[in-house]
Amino acid sequence: MISYQYKKNKFLFVLFIFLFLPLTPLMANQSRDFLVIDSLVKSCYRDTKSCNKVLRQINNYQKNAAVNKKFSCQTRLLGLEANLIMATNSNFKRKEAKNIVDAIKKYC
Repeated sequence: MISYQYKKNKFLFVLFIFLFLPLTPLMANQSRDFLVIDSLVKSCYRDTKSCNKVLRQINNYQKNAAVNKKFSCQTRLLGLEANLIMATNSNFKRKEAKNIVDAIKKYC
């Protein structure tokens, strides 16, 4: 009886490791991507001359989201791109950008 319980627990432990540990780096990458996007947006609002470079990088994230069929993430990244384009034209909407970046954190 004890041997059976030990084998069952051992099996569940191994299953847990195989199912959940591979997801840890994925979550870390997504968190790191969010931090990169957040810093890119802040740099664009500090210096609008850097916005073109920022737009290209965010566009790459948007394309990756489309390829991975993360359409809610892609939509928010497109909205962020539009907001940054307005920033280059000196039509600053920082509050909207913050809301979009917060949504990106949630959906990407």
